Amino acid sequence: MKEEQRQKHGKHAKTKMNKWLKIVLILLAIIIIASGILVGKFIWDKLSKINFQGLDEDNLSINDGLYNEVTGLTLKEYKDVINILLLGSDSKDMSNQYSGNSDAMMIISINPKYKSIKLISIPRDTAVNIEGEKNRYKINYAFAKGREQLAVKTVNENFGLNLKEYITINISSMYDIINELGGVELNITKDEMKWINEYVDMFYEFSGKPVKKVTKSGKVTLTGEQAAAHVKERMAGPSSDTNEHGDYGRTRRQRDVLTAMLNKIASKDAGEISKIIDVVLSQVTTNIDVGKYTMKLPELIANKDAYLSNVTSIMIPSLDYSKEILEKGAYLYVTDKEKAKKDFIKYMYEM
Repeated sequence: MKEEQRQKHGKHAKTKMNKWLKIVLILLAIIIIASGILVGKFIWDKLSKINFQGLDEDNLSINDGLYNEVTGLTLKEYKDVINILLLGSDSKDMSNQYSGNSDAMMIISINPKYKSIKLISIPRDTAVNIEGEKNRYKINYAFAKGREQLAVKTVNENFGLNLKEYITINISSMYDIINELGGVELNITKDEMKWINEYVDMFYEFSGKPVKKVTKSGKVTLTGEQAAAHVKERMAGPSSDTNEHGDYGRTRRQRDVLTAMLNKIASKDAGEISKIIDVVLSQVTTNIDVGKYTMKLPELIANKDAYLSNVTSIMIPSLDYSKEILEKGAYLYVTDKEKAKKDFIKYMYEM
């Protein structure tokens, strides 16, 4: 990657909230709000589709002394900050016998003092120590080995954090959602078309439907299986309007597909949207005790415009103090964990 491109990705600048981020926020709002108020049968029917699974908080390596490292907040303000680990599982086994890696890992941080929402992406290739392993591994392996329990613990252990809550979404079943929508329209390059067709057989095998290859580049409507292959691969070269490739290109393709999904959802009527919500929520697992957020609802609702106008999306660890290396045949994102910890504290609590 060119130096100027690395600098661009390394900056912690405030960004405009992309449409796909609203999906995350809407999903989070449904989970937090719905059980905290008197709701109708419709909402309860939706909540019943979510899988609730607790964690052993005594085995999460929670940094109980983190407040001593935070500046600018009273203890009450510190305790009011909501931090939730969002995990995007790439599991293909609907029986949950195989958990898959966490293809996406993001901390959602809601800070009432600053009326801010921070979406902090953790690169999946970040090299970390994982309990029970002698050698360092990519952070996304923690989920494959010990699901949410080990994933949350690994983030806490390596960066000195105090995460306790999570939301997991099975992103490899996204083709169900896209097929429910009738496909999504995207602009793809010839190289991207090649790699979609390279991976798409696998996703059609999962869905049990006849294989359909992409036959042209440019503006095309992808099926769910084709779109899943599109966001999975990391081999396609940069398009004419971006130099992003590898994991950066994959991240961009994820945003493209999610934005296209949201645009398609917006065109549907209420009945169709209800069916789509059913598909999405059936792929969600969380340990959030939504009832405990009841007391926070008035403040969140009263200041919703302030929160939604103060959403930032950043990546930690930053490229400023990290580098990608090839180790034993795998690419690892090696970073200065102490610098990363300071960045996590800064963005979760002090801004």
